[in-house]
Amino acid sequence: MSDEESRATDPSEAFGLVANETRFSVLRALWDLAEWGDRTASFGEIRSEAGVRDSGQFNYHLGELTPEFVREVEAGYRLTEAGRRVVGAAVSGVYTDHEVAVEPEPAGECPGCGGGLELRYENGYVRVECGDCDTGVFDMSTPPVVVAERDDDAVGDALVRHATAAFQRMNRGFCVYCDGPLDPTVEPSDGPDDGPDLHAELSCRACGRTFGWSVVAGLLDHPAVVAMLYEAGIDAREFPVWGVFTRLDREVAVASEDPLRIEVSIGVDDARMDLVVDGDLTVVDHERIE
Repeated sequence: MSDEESRATDPSEAFGLVANETRFSVLRALWDLAEWGDRTASFGEIRSEAGVRDSGQFNYHLGELTPEFVREVEAGYRLTEAGRRVVGAAVSGVYTDHEVAVEPEPAGECPGCGGGLELRYENGYVRVECGDCDTGVFDMSTPPVVVAERDDDAVGDALVRHATAAFQRMNRGFCVYCDGPLDPTVEPSDGPDDGPDLHAELSCRACGRTFGWSVVAGLLDHPAVVAMLYEAGIDAREFPVWGVFTRLDREVAVASEDPLRIEVSIGVDDARMDLVVDGDLTVVDHERIE
């Protein structure tokens, strides 16, 4: 790889290349002109779409974006995956729409005190909290575009579905910030009882972010649990994660510490699933009990 091809391997250099209004207009022009199949756009087409009158200035900025964000091919130019991500991030509003917020909406019953849960969106997060005891039951990073591009009466449903999808993505091992791999761990503590669950952590190998999780949360995507929930009228694809917890009877206990084995019992209506998981939340045994 040449020095020119590798010049933006440092993240600060890469962000510096796109920190310019004209360069972003070039990326957006390519997005609009050449984002279907194998389509490309010519020098003149991009300059016209981007609204840059000075050909020399345009040529300079296009060159600065190549090859990290724009690729020149025989038939013209197209965005690289990095270029697409830059446009997508800008459209999402993550870096610009800091004031987007949603008034609290009812979100079910608090599993702690029985009070009313409230769903709200502010500062780039969906949060579900109890309005009576102030207990937080859920929070998830959510881009402003989820709110901004929907009618008012559809915002609540969109936030629920986005939060559920993000939760499922993390359970499948992807960091919501960088898409790096998440490593789940459970460390039995000598402190106070965790209640009907045990605390776990999801740690990203790439960016280092650590997320608080739980053993039961890590099992809600297991196919045997999903099937049991579906038979009880709970569609795990649509039902709010926090709503699932209020419907479940949960028991968690450490069966052995070397190797670590955790016994989990999840019940809903007249059905129950008993599972055994190890220290990284892998199910090693399970049994359906009616």
